[in-house]
Amino acid sequence: MQFAVGCTYKYLNAGPGAPAFLYVAHERQAALRSPIWGWFGQREQFSMERSYDPEDGIRRFLAGTPPILGLAAVQAGVVLTAEAGVDAIRAKSVAQTELIIALADDRLRALGVAVGSPRDAAARGSHVALRHPEAWTICRALIERAGVVPDFRGPDIIRLGVAPLYTRFTDVWDALDRLRGIVERGEQQLVNATPGRVT
Repeated sequence: MQFAVGCTYKYLNAGPGAPAFLYVAHERQAALRSPIWGWFGQREQFSMERSYDPEDGIRRFLAGTPPILGLAAVQAGVVLTAEAGVDAIRAKSVAQTELIIALADDRLRALGVAVGSPRDAAARGSHVALRHPEAWTICRALIERAGVVPDFRGPDIIRLGVAPLYTRFTDVWDALDRLRGIVERGEQQLVNATPGRVT
């Protein structure tokens, strides 16, 4: 692998605004320049009177002061992830997303809900996209009326994500059961359908 970028807010459970990360293979670091010049990426951090002189290694990609509270949350997430083990986390993620798919096929298909994610677990992350023409209002109803927080993805996707470190199988069951109840009762018709910035 030559390059990778990622977030810590989701997979390390650090929350929105948490630091992102970057990996650049050692042999590629010297050839790359960051478009964002920051004092943490400069060879002599406090020498502001001269032209920008980036660090030699991966540090050249640092920009500004790291958010300390965010780093503390990342640290806790790293400790928990290491303790649980990535293989065990992935196995639980696969099992939980397969449960979502099985419940959607069994209990939601007749209500016009279709699985939009790959059925092959190797091609799927820790979330499942369910498609329905009224996805936006179903998402709103899940949040406002059922205590389930999905993501909406246009034009017609209800995105259900599991965080295997703390999502229980009963949570998955309950979320799909509540989704079924909302659609069966037509509660998506009772929420404000005005598009919003966030689901």
